[in-house]
Amino acid sequence: MIRSIRYFLLVSLLASITIAAAISAVGDYFLSEQLVQPSLDRQLVKISAFIALLSQSNKTDEATHNKITEYLKKNQSTSLENFFFQVWSKDGKLLLHSLKSPPTSIENIPLGFSDLEIENDDWRIYATYDASNEVKIIVAEMYNLRRELADDVARNNAYILLATYPVFGILVWIIISLALRSVTRVSNEISSRASTYLEPVEAQSAPIEIKPLVTELNRLFLRLKLAFERNKRFSADAAHELRTPLAALKTHAQVALKATNEQDRAVALEKMIQGVDRSSHVVAQLLTLSRLGEEEPLSDIKTVDLHKVATEIIASIAPLALEKNIEIELSSPPNNAKILGNEIALGILIRNVVDNAIRYTPTHGEVKVAILKQGTRLILRVIDSGPGIPVELQERVFERFFRVLGTTAPGSGLGLAIVMQIAKLHHAEISLHTPPNGVGLQFDIAFPSTTIC
Repeated sequence: MIRSIRYFLLVSLLASITIAAAISAVGDYFLSEQLVQPSLDRQLVKISAFIALLSQSNKTDEATHNKITEYLKKNQSTSLENFFFQVWSKDGKLLLHSLKSPPTSIENIPLGFSDLEIENDDWRIYATYDASNEVKIIVAEMYNLRRELADDVARNNAYILLATYPVFGILVWIIISLALRSVTRVSNEISSRASTYLEPVEAQSAPIEIKPLVTELNRLFLRLKLAFERNKRFSADAAHELRTPLAALKTHAQVALKATNEQDRAVALEKMIQGVDRSSHVVAQLLTLSRLGEEEPLSDIKTVDLHKVATEIIASIAPLALEKNIEIELSSPPNNAKILGNEIALGILIRNVVDNAIRYTPTHGEVKVAILKQGTRLILRVIDSGPGIPVELQERVFERFFRVLGTTAPGSGLGLAIVMQIAKLHHAEISLHTPPNGVGLQFDIAFPSTTIC
């Protein structure tokens, strides 16, 4: 688990630099050997050419040795401790040799470059034949020198790395700190906020890497803001809607206590029961509305048979229609009446629409429920024989607590607000019309083709 991005990046980057430097040092070591080898081989060729010139003057071994020493000091390529030479005549006689020439005879070594182990030491040998003097010249250099040169290169690289490592550390720390300034800014902005301040965090100047985080954080703030507003609205709505019923309950209770006969007491108690029922209905509707937020997507989405749900809902509320002698009818569905949605929410939608139709339909009226296909859309249609809704008020009936003036049917003014909310969550459209016979209200809920199974 990463507890600090800063320290994780610092350690990771420095470790990466160290590994890269180590790989580079190893590569430089082997590369240096490859570069040093040809250079020193060319030096052996030059020395053999120089010895060929000296051999023409028939100088002694000591004089030749001194000349070669001066040549080596001047070129600073090697030292006599790591070098020897031999000059052989064509009849196999050793004409010239260095003072520290190996006792092992190497006269028969092939011409050109070769590697040979002499007395447990590795030597790089170059042999050439001087046709003008008819002599074979052999020069050799110990491999130790070549390895020392490669080691020196690797050692110098290591010293440079050690010297610059603190600089790397400081630069990496500064770069990481600059890169994390935006994270620190966002953190400071959030930490300094009041618990009730849920406005979006400024994401314009945020780096691309953390912009998705800021965006999701702003979405969370929006959801919290809407949830707080919904809860605040629920509290205000509950206080507003329950104030009158509770006051009425108290009045009816006082009337019941002061009643002088059983008939008055029974009437008062019956009104108390009606008040409790109304208050329970209001609370249930408020709770339903508070749970349906536009900012929250639907959960538990599955295939729902609208006709089946409508059948169950109508069966459960049929007693309400029977009390008013209202005829309620559910038409046969089309071949496919299934949509993708939340079954519980759709049940609440159908219940509220049908219940609303029953409440506003006078005694001996009728309510017709139908599910039909219209183009690419599936329509849930409820037609009642009630008073209808004036055209100028058809949009307002979906507002919370709005009720048409003069309405005597019981209700809280929340049913259609809940219906509208559920319809929006299912991307459905609601339209109100006057039925073909000119009496009542036709309530259509059109579900788009994208939700039809």
